[in-house]
Amino acid sequence: MSFLDRLRGLFGGTAANGGPQMISCDDALKLVHEYLDGELENVSQAEVEAHFDACQRCYPHLRLERSFRQAVRRVASRETAPPELAARLRELIAEVGSEG
Repeated sequence: MSFLDRLRGLFGGTAANGGPQMISCDDALKLVHEYLDGELENVSQAEVEAHFDACQRCYPHLRLERSFRQAVRRVASRETAPPELAARLRELIAEVGSEG
């Protein structure tokens, strides 16, 4: 995608190469969590990705969210539930499973 295609996309145009139309900065920032979770509904992953690839204003927000999620995963991977809580959760899951 050329620089001009990216600019057109940022302002509502369609990419000349037939690629995804770019969404606005406001939309991209509102959808960053759904994008990272792979749970977009009314817009494609490609549209949001195209915006973050082209927009120097929004890309740092995406990087921050990715870094934050990685840090949370690292910390959470070191934590375990207390044995009593784990046992109680297994009991509740078994109860729910036997009701179905």
